[in-house]
Amino acid sequence: MEDTNNCTYLRCANRVGLFLAILFVICFFWYFIRPVEQELHLSLFRLSYVGFSGMNLISFISGLIQTYIWGYIAVGIW
Repeated sequence: MEDTNNCTYLRCANRVGLFLAILFVICFFWYFIRPVEQELHLSLFRLSYVGFSGMNLISFISGLIQTYIWGYIAVGIW
């Protein structure tokens, strides 16, 4: 059994980064699943992610990478 109290920086940062990346994927595809207030959705993505240009593959990959990196930063600050 894994010891859950033994959480090194890299292990915790990876878990938080993956969790935030999964949330980003859900939010990104929610734009297409529930097309309500789409302009607000786009505005929030533009405010949150550097270089976000729209709902396309480049912005998706860029946002996913930035979200994962923010997980490492958040754990480092914590």
